[in-house]
Amino acid sequence: MKSRLILALFIITSTVVMADSKKEKTIFLDEFNSSESIPNPKVWKLAEYLNVAWARHFKNVNEYENVKVENGYLKLKASKDDGLYKTGGIHTIKGFGKNTRVEVKARLTKRARGAFPAIWQMPIGGEIWPRSGEIDLMEWIQNTPYEFYQTVHTYYINGDTGSAGVTNPNRDSNFDVTQFHVYAAERTDEAVIFYVDGKETFRYKNMNLPKEKLQFPFCDYNFDIILNCSLGGVLNGQPTWAGIIHDEDLPVELWVDWVKVIECE
Repeated sequence: MKSRLILALFIITSTVVMADSKKEKTIFLDEFNSSESIPNPKVWKLAEYLNVAWARHFKNVNEYENVKVENGYLKLKASKDDGLYKTGGIHTIKGFGKNTRVEVKARLTKRARGAFPAIWQMPIGGEIWPRSGEIDLMEWIQNTPYEFYQTVHTYYINGDTGSAGVTNPNRDSNFDVTQFHVYAAERTDEAVIFYVDGKETFRYKNMNLPKEKLQFPFCDYNFDIILNCSLGGVLNGQPTWAGIIHDEDLPVELWVDWVKVIECE
């Protein structure tokens, strides 16, 4: 979850609908229909504090204060309480291998300036970022309020110091993130393929470069699923990608209807 840059060299745009000919099997499904007020602790773990843009406000949160299950939805909240910014986030304990597609049906309750919601994946047991890759199914920021971002990061793209990734180049400029949409990403040996509402948006291809194994690390590890509603602001004296936080727009929530993982053959 870093700043974004379109690198068209590595991507092919498409509007192809998910192929019906694939043999597919659902291997994970959470519809958040439990009578409990928190997500299943055997499946999900609370996101923890790190001194990075998306995770730095978790230190102000008491347990599940900004994470709850209610009326069939997972609700992740970003807020300001008693002068402290607080955010909500969880991730799966288990990771998922290649030839899987992660699908998440979600909406943002409003376009709160400074909000930094994300649905994404990171490798379990991987090397230091970004050597083992990162997959962002959905990110939203205030500077492009009617767009959303789907992105990959690799060392081949980012190097040691870069924060830019390869993102969807032909983004819908009239996209309503406050409505429910299904965001998806599929990992195969050939590509990471992104979708929204069942239509392919773009793909990052494996270029099979013999001397550049870090160009496509996405099949080397199991990847978890991370869901969070974070905030931008200033970090270490520098503005973050998500921009300045407007307190008057808070609180804001990311609602998740369901999370599904499909095994694809």
